[in-house]
Amino acid sequence: MPSTTRGTVPGPRPCPHCGRVLAPLTADLCGREAFAGWEPCGCPGAQAARAEWEAERDRADNAARIASWERRLEASGIPPRYREASHPWAPRLAERIAAGDGLYLHGPNGTGKTTLACAAALICMRNGMGVRFAVATKLLDELREFGQDQRGLLESLAACDLLVVDDLGKEGAATPRAAEKLFDLFNDRYNSQTLAHPRPVLVTSNFPRGNVAARVSQGGAGVAIASRLKEMTEAVEMGGEDWRKSC
Repeated sequence: MPSTTRGTVPGPRPCPHCGRVLAPLTADLCGREAFAGWEPCGCPGAQAARAEWEAERDRADNAARIASWERRLEASGIPPRYREASHPWAPRLAERIAAGDGLYLHGPNGTGKTTLACAAALICMRNGMGVRFAVATKLLDELREFGQDQRGLLESLAACDLLVVDDLGKEGAATPRAAEKLFDLFNDRYNSQTLAHPRPVLVTSNFPRGNVAARVSQGGAGVAIASRLKEMTEAVEMGGEDWRKSC
């Protein structure tokens, strides 16, 4: 390997496919001559080898993208059955969410509220937003006994770009402590909103926002949650027949 005044460069080498002598390539790297490989050979064998290498690189890149997406899906909490959800309204809702708008989807069972919420959330995730999905019944159950784990959960839900709360109000009256913590969650997101990080919420419920207070808690926390949601979201009523009954 000959030395130069600026670096060390290997000598020519033959193409492993056709035997043609290939000259070394160099590049200037911060004032030093650096070896950058050998000139490419145009023989069929070399071209086939390059094509296979590029195909393998693309397969590896695609596998890494899929693995990354699956990790994000798992971390989001979106249920498996909704991880490929689609809905004709979803792109428009995702645009609204990206602009910082919160939405409250309400209507009878089987009108596609959760499907729409998850479809919009998936679009937001593909556009780079961090999403967390929580079922209200399970969330309130976790908050009944508040400890370090629950504190960490609330912090992560408060900090994500988009929070989806599914089936709010179906759980019936929660304990006062759980309802207070749920209010704290909405309130933390409300107070941390900025133009750069609007932190919208997307809520689904069988009940209009006006009914949330009584459904969530018989105490003042329910009223406070309903009031905060009125400020943070626009109500969208979803009507129609229960599609599950027609299946």
